Amino acid sequence: MNVVERGGTAVIAERAVAYASGHAWDRLVKRHSRRGCDDLARLAREILQGKEQLHDVVGRAAGGLFGLLGRPKIERVFAQELARRIPLPVDTQLSAAARGLQIAGIYVCVVGNRSLSNCACLRDVLVVDGQASLQQLLEGALEDWQWLPRRMSGSITG
Repeated sequence: MNVVERGGTAVIAERAVAYASGHAWDRLVKRHSRRGCDDLARLAREILQGKEQLHDVVGRAAGGLFGLLGRPKIERVFAQELARRIPLPVDTQLSAAARGLQIAGIYVCVVGNRSLSNCACLRDVLVVDGQASLQQLLEGALEDWQWLPRRMSGSITG
């Protein structure tokens, strides 16, 4: 959290406005500073889980296609696993949106003087992704947000 607490909040707000209007950002911060970031954390996690589900659907479709073509089971399984792991065109955008929501939530908690132990976004990143990923996410928040997914793990939920 040192990144945010050492004056990074102004940079985070500046980066957020690069992707959303200042009006939208101000409304988001005002709305959530009173009640915390639970909604933002939930939406971010749903986006990341939805992305994983999309990969599952693509994998099952590939396996099903190989089945329709009468290919042996090992080929169907391989096609399914391969298709599931290949990055999709929307992966980066979905990850950036989810990670941006998490950063916004952490920001809201910090500037709202909320106890960080009650920050849902912070807790979600720590529990699901780990402390190293949290540090990477916070450092990435000071840079261009479109690259947030690259700073996180290489997993599908990145």
